[in-house]
Amino acid sequence: MPTGTPQSRPFLLLTGATGLVGGLVLALLLRCNLPVAVLVRGTRRQSAAERMEALMLRLEERFNRTFIRPVVLSGDLCSQGLGLSDSDRRWIAANCGSVIHSAANLLFRPASTHPDNEPYRTNVDGTKRLLELTTEAGIREWHYVSTAYIAGLRSDRILESQSDVGQEFGNDYERSKTISEQMLRQSAAIHSLTVYRPSIVIDLHPTTSMRSDQTINSAFAMFQALSQRFGLPDRGDWFRRLGFSGHERKNIVTVDWVASMIAQIYRRPALHNQTYHLTSPAGTAAAELEDGFRAAVLESGIKLPARRAEATALIDEQAAPFVAAFKPYFRDDPIFDRTNTVHAMAVCAEPDLPTLSVDNLRDFCMRQTRPSGPPVNVKEAESPWTDFVRSRTLTSSPHVLPASGSSSVLGLELYGPSGGQWLIEQCSNGPTVYAASASLSRLRVVSSSATFHCLFSGQLSIESALNSGLVQLEMEDPGSTSLRNSSTSAEDWLVNQLTQLISQVQQHSSSQPNFRAEVANVG
Repeated sequence: MPTGTPQSRPFLLLTGATGLVGGLVLALLLRCNLPVAVLVRGTRRQSAAERMEALMLRLEERFNRTFIRPVVLSGDLCSQGLGLSDSDRRWIAANCGSVIHSAANLLFRPASTHPDNEPYRTNVDGTKRLLELTTEAGIREWHYVSTAYIAGLRSDRILESQSDVGQEFGNDYERSKTISEQMLRQSAAIHSLTVYRPSIVIDLHPTTSMRSDQTINSAFAMFQALSQRFGLPDRGDWFRRLGFSGHERKNIVTVDWVASMIAQIYRRPALHNQTYHLTSPAGTAAAELEDGFRAAVLESGIKLPARRAEATALIDEQAAPFVAAFKPYFRDDPIFDRTNTVHAMAVCAEPDLPTLSVDNLRDFCMRQTRPSGPPVNVKEAESPWTDFVRSRTLTSSPHVLPASGSSSVLGLELYGPSGGQWLIEQCSNGPTVYAASASLSRLRVVSSSATFHCLFSGQLSIESALNSGLVQLEMEDPGSTSLRNSSTSAEDWLVNQLTQLISQVQQHSSSQPNFRAEVANVG
């Protein structure tokens, strides 16, 4: 059951954060100082927290800045109850007021050939489980990342207001996303449903390590493999094998634009409860896409054999599996109505999607086939601060938060590894730490986890940190310099609270053998 008002539950629950679209949406929301909690599945090699830290390091490299860390909730859409602990479920009910559901299985093969019935297991059953959780938690605001291709095999103009109109589908992925959309639209538990329908999403960023839409990737991989074996096909020959004349158009969009539109719309409630086709106004001609493929193969330096006319039958045989799987998806795209999207761009002052050039497509294809190197393997690192937080975090009733604006509550925001945001209440038996939005307190300390480590270890004094700007004090009502019923100024109170907190971390860590050498001596 929900345990707070929407105003006291500022966190957004995000799924799919480790995916292409979800990862960039996360970065843009964090850049706007919005508190985010992510549902992430652990793997055999990495915990959910370790996977997220690896992602955060990549995002920091991409955006050339440090991010505050989201709250990581270890769970799995395909598990009963999402695999969440009871305390995490209570935390969601207390802190989350909205959800962006971006996680999806993009499998195009028939579900009948998959042992777990994918993509229905994730896209339909997983969405149903998430809806059950949000209903229980009283989360009424939904944002769902669907696909423009729920249009199926339709060839007429596709309106944003249309969903299931009895259309045929090219594959089970399209059908599964349509079923999920309809499930959410019919739910009485959702008061506001905003649906985002991107088309084929690619990433043009030069440092990306994320794989984009498999349609374009797989088409280029096949083009490249056949070129290496049989020679570069004549211009237009490859797409003629897919039944194209070359004039057909595929609707391709960049992930930067899609993620920016989602983040911009999410931040503006007046734009909620609509459906948005996040699509290109004109699309990309199949001939231009093939020109990009040819340019990428030629520039790659791969040694190509002479073109052999007698190899046509062999080419057709080797291309057949790809054609069978992707031809329904690689058809000529319909026109997607963008009325709501164009309105949102005007409201958000967001420019339209830039036109994709052959050079863009060439560079994209070359990056997607280039070895990305070993994955970033991040292990959870213990530190005096993380150990202190674990020992002092309220776990019996994590949904019970101190009164907002209480003069005994400190808001703390730390950027970088081991960072996050907390409320800290000094009680008679010592501090209690709440994993909650620091914005719930009108008096906050903002810094980095690296700076805090220097304060714990005595390498940096609080005075020096304040004077150098490494620690910042935030007061929600700067016109009020003193606390209620107190002669102490808000600034002095914050400094005193910070000093007390640093001392408490030092005292805690000095009793832990692993951290004695990392903290300053305390008397």
